[in-house]
Amino acid sequence: MLKPFSRYLKAVEEHLPSEHHQLLRNSLYLALLDWYADGVEPRDAAARISAAVAG
Repeated sequence: MLKPFSRYLKAVEEHLPSEHHQLLRNSLYLALLDWYADGVEPRDAAARISAAVAG
């Protein structure tokens, strides 16, 4: 069974292109943990990541 933060990571991952999935486990992990603690919805977190990657 996945723990709450693991479920959150999985939900964010579902809204991102596969080429961005590695970002979740590496450089964005602490940002995601912060967003999770702040109650940011997975779809919104994915949108933030997509916007940042797009420039």
